[in-house]
Amino acid sequence: MGVLLTPGFLEAEAALALEVGRLLGWERFTLARGRTSLEGSAGAVWTPRYTFAARPQLDVLVVPGGGNMRKLGRDAAHQAWLAEVWEGLRAALGGANAALFWLEAGYLSSRPAAHPAAHAALRAAALEPVASPYLWQGKLCTTQGYLTLVEALLDWAGFSEEARGHLGLGGRPKAR
Repeated sequence: MGVLLTPGFLEAEAALALEVGRLLGWERFTLARGRTSLEGSAGAVWTPRYTFAARPQLDVLVVPGGGNMRKLGRDAAHQAWLAEVWEGLRAALGGANAALFWLEAGYLSSRPAAHPAAHAALRAAALEPVASPYLWQGKLCTTQGYLTLVEALLDWAGFSEEARGHLGLGGRPKAR
């Protein structure tokens, strides 16, 4: 599982996705366009483990929300990289306002789930956000972000509410 780091990314979403991957026993890593350290929205500085050009095979991609998601979705380097990896992905998930990234990159064609902070921008692009915490459209999942991103990852991995409880990820284990 790769977690795409972008300038101003939401560290909480990136960290949650990486932790879920760890608990599930998945190979996981961060990646970005370049090897330069990136400052997240809360001020933490992360250095990506891999770049677009030098990375392991991806089967799951998580794009945390963050600043300038529309601009990054229009970025030629991001678009070229997505075109290169898209066919090999089994799932692509977006955080709080990452629906704007997917929209500009050309992968979002219908109503997305998104954090309320992104609703006005989505409506301006003639897309009405859904009330659902997350929404799958083929292999692309848009979410309201944060814990709903975790919920979508766990659902995709096939973890029941009971299994989540045993992993310490919420849910209620059955009484014994």
